[in-house]
Amino acid sequence: MTNSQWSRDKYSFAAGMSRWIFTRALFLLIPAVASSLDYSASYRATYNGLEIEAEYKLQDLGNGFYKEASHAKSVFGKIKEATEFKITNEGVIHPHHYSYKRSIMGVSKSERQSFDWKQMTVNYEKKDSTVVSTIEPGVLDIVTHQVQIRRDLMNGTRPLSYRVMKRGKLKTYDYEIIGEEVINTDLGALKTTKIRRVTNADKKRDTVVWLAKDWDYLIVKLTHDDNGEKNTLNISKGI
Repeated sequence: MTNSQWSRDKYSFAAGMSRWIFTRALFLLIPAVASSLDYSASYRATYNGLEIEAEYKLQDLGNGFYKEASHAKSVFGKIKEATEFKITNEGVIHPHHYSYKRSIMGVSKSERQSFDWKQMTVNYEKKDSTVVSTIEPGVLDIVTHQVQIRRDLMNGTRPLSYRVMKRGKLKTYDYEIIGEEVINTDLGALKTTKIRRVTNADKKRDTVVWLAKDWDYLIVKLTHDDNGEKNTLNISKGI
């Protein structure tokens, strides 16, 4: 293998790692019931044996607005992601601004998504291009739909089905409850609800998430299998 081929393969591996962490894996650490308390937690993850550290923090901005920021790093680079959203007086989540920045082996990528709830539109920006799409009531983004899952588990709402605006396109995310399980973590033994994302059988992807019942369904463990590539995520610290 030439040096250029090795570099391309390593970049592809690292890019795949970043996509797994931020588009398929992590569920927000925001309390399912809005509170004025800031929050943070740390995770240990592996992507095909590569060790990754990830941290999530919540900031209460006041007047029903929240900002969630995350940072992940490995030997290949780092990724930053931030989301601002509002919980209305009626308890409805309205995503407002989302940003994503990635620097892997010196190659950078960024994108943004902004919601206008008066005009019922969303702007997705990447590089020099902008895509404007219409939205419907109740639409979430990739981050806030994960917040809503925790709220629905707390309230016993079923089914776990969500309309999600991702990269300017409207998608449907469905989940099923597998059952209850007590698992051992760095924070001790925890009672969890185990869920799985529902996907087409031909996609050969399987994502299973364990959420702590006594901690407002905070994610404490995740496994992801993408066509034989197995990845894990485990909580290591919470404040």
